[in-house]
Amino acid sequence: MKLAIVTGASRGLGRAIAEELLKRDYVVVNFSRTQATDATFHHVEVDLSDPTSTLAALEHVKPLIESATSLLVIQNAALIEPIHRAGQLDATQLIAHVQANLLAPMLLTNAVLAYDLPVSLIHVTSGAAKRPISGWSAYCATKAGLDHFTETVALELTGTNDKVALFNPGVMDTAMQANIRASSEDAFRDVEQFRSYVTEGRLRTPETVAHILAEHLLDEPFENGKTYSVYDLA
Repeated sequence: MKLAIVTGASRGLGRAIAEELLKRDYVVVNFSRTQATDATFHHVEVDLSDPTSTLAALEHVKPLIESATSLLVIQNAALIEPIHRAGQLDATQLIAHVQANLLAPMLLTNAVLAYDLPVSLIHVTSGAAKRPISGWSAYCATKAGLDHFTETVALELTGTNDKVALFNPGVMDTAMQANIRASSEDAFRDVEQFRSYVTEGRLRTPETVAHILAEHLLDEPFENGKTYSVYDLA
């Protein structure tokens, strides 16, 4: 059995990736707080901003992992809030953000690599990992942390049957983008640039991006430690 765990597969890119995996005969498990009503894949309810909930979800899927012949983990879920300048960030949102965007992927990676089967991990990154964006200090920091964590794990996996890579999906027509466009200019000074992505038709659909990921990272073996970008693959 080819098993795949996708975080945040209730909507957006995660949902589209899950559908691509189903077409390729994976048994798919969605790690998220909610499940889409018409989804045909499995769902484990989890709050990735809560480490206890994350660890409980991993324990819940232990029998599935132990019966699988291979495991694919796509860490897609992420929070964008809080969007504001440092000094104006909500502390509760900030804690949840770091837990969901950085600690949860680290916990999942650590847990699945302990199993005795081939494990492939794809971590969804962002251009924000490489450049500072005013109002996005939390998002830039956690994505940069995820990148460096992934690159370090890749180094550790050299010469093994396991591998990990990064995938940058670019800007998409998702709920996250809608939240970004709803920001005030005081909180996020580049908001007009992101609003222009809609009027200029620059947002890809999640389905388009998921298909690109599937073609280049699933249908063909991906390289351990490599960063893939939709801008290079499309």
